[in-house]
Amino acid sequence: MEIIEMNPESPELVEQAFAVLTAAHRADTPENPVPVERFFKTLFTHAFPGRENHWFACVEDGALLGHTRLTFFTDENRELAMLRFSAVHPDHRGRGIGTALLDHAERFSAEHGRTTVLTSAPVYWQDGPARNEDFARLLESRGYGKALLTVNRRSPVDPLGPDREAEQYAEALAAAGDAYEVRQWIGPVPDDLLDTMCRMETMIISEIPLGEIEMEPEQVTPEKLRGREAVYAAEGRIIAHSVAIERATGEIVAWTEVAVDEGDYRDAHQAITIVDPGHRGHRLGLLLKLANLRQIRDRFPRVEYIWTDNADVNAPMIAINELLNYTTMDANAEYQLKLEAR
Repeated sequence: MEIIEMNPESPELVEQAFAVLTAAHRADTPENPVPVERFFKTLFTHAFPGRENHWFACVEDGALLGHTRLTFFTDENRELAMLRFSAVHPDHRGRGIGTALLDHAERFSAEHGRTTVLTSAPVYWQDGPARNEDFARLLESRGYGKALLTVNRRSPVDPLGPDREAEQYAEALAAAGDAYEVRQWIGPVPDDLLDTMCRMETMIISEIPLGEIEMEPEQVTPEKLRGREAVYAAEGRIIAHSVAIERATGEIVAWTEVAVDEGDYRDAHQAITIVDPGHRGHRLGLLLKLANLRQIRDRFPRVEYIWTDNADVNAPMIAINELLNYTTMDANAEYQLKLEAR
């Protein structure tokens, strides 16, 4: 066996990598959304502005047995390395492939000036399905500390029924009052909202629960935001947005988005829901999530379920999700390793 770096010029390895990811999904998390081929393959050719990706594969006699991806930040957070998409084919587990990939990723990170590695592992949660926690145990044996727990939840796209939803929407709209306007769109951010959306994007890291994860806010510029949208387009990922705009200032003060994959996928993914701290207490989060569900049902009738994940300590968002009949599935333990301590 050997560890090699993958690139888009090796399409046969990329094909094998997706096959390994799919096999690992079937073995480990079959209840969760299936991997999306176009999204996965685009990760080899595109990166968000301010990011660079490095892919590593464990190969033997031309066969790919396992792989992982390292993402480096190139602007803020230049000390971090994010390790994602780690997968070992179920038929080849127990041979030290995961350990070899971790060894290589950690060494590569240190050689490139990174002092912290962040990664995650699926774990069992409450009454959900069983989960193989071997990767979590491997991380812990190597000195990774659990920094955050995020819980995966799923809801039908019409969780309340028309009458109950109309009631909840009316109550949230009344709580918001006349100070805010709800605006919605599919795809790229309208030009007139670009600057205020960059302000909201920059706010994310400061406002979401991060547990023990050490990360500084990323300054999102119009160029970066448009660059992200170009990546979404390449991935075949369509974003449905709903925002609350303060009428007095014209600023976005609350925002939610859901990602829908092109094709016949029935699962969509709830991404950020955030309310500016100065505008909390007006039920804007619930108002926007309900508005976005309506938009998704109207525009993407094939979607049946919305998936989301929240930090287990994010009580306000969990309360909204429980109101919307989200049920828990499993969890991801986020781990952090300080390389300089080794």
